[in-house]
Amino acid sequence: MELSPRLAAIAAQVPSGARLADIGTDHAYLPTALLLEGAIPSAVASDVNEGPLERGRLTARQAGVEDRIQFRLCDGLAGLDRDQADTVVIAGVGGELIARILSAAPWTREVLLLLQPMTAQPELRRWLTENGYRIEKETLAREGEKLYVVLTVRGGQDTPYTLAELWAGRQRPEDIAPLRLDYLNDLLRRRRRALAGMERSAIPPDGLREERELIAQLEAMREEWLIWQR
Repeated sequence: MELSPRLAAIAAQVPSGARLADIGTDHAYLPTALLLEGAIPSAVASDVNEGPLERGRLTARQAGVEDRIQFRLCDGLAGLDRDQADTVVIAGVGGELIARILSAAPWTREVLLLLQPMTAQPELRRWLTENGYRIEKETLAREGEKLYVVLTVRGGQDTPYTLAELWAGRQRPEDIAPLRLDYLNDLLRRRRRALAGMERSAIPPDGLREERELIAQLEAMREEWLIWQR
């Protein structure tokens, strides 16, 4: 089974032999592919709706691994106990929903989290760093014209993030991230477009100042990245 670049970026970080929980599994492509590769012995796949679980069961049945995936109809992690997973994937949903799911399951500070937010990335980064989680690294994947970010997270404390880091993630000189420059350029384009719209509207001065500060920090981050890549 060939995974999309987004799911492949997640699969590459699942430890061999992991007890995997795939939350919001939809078609169960990720656990099915990992089982076919022999990377994991079994998995739990959950969703809040029955329709995605049925699609997941069909995927698993066609691949011959249905007996090794437990399908759970539940909201987030409500249907799992701490001892059932040491690696939790929450992908393809909004950052605010991911934060809500984690807040209802404090035991997730004790496991590896692979999070792929579709929206509200700044809000998720802020929530994680303020609630006892540490973002160990960020991985980018491209599908078509869109870039997706995967957050590798564990429990722990981290230094506060700057405004730009909340939007773009923390970068380090040793990072190997060929899509990082594209990611920063895309963020800068969108924030500059947002600022232009704000300047035409009756936005309070504080909002304009924060947006301009964000753009300035992102530009500095981009220059820093370019220097590191020379």
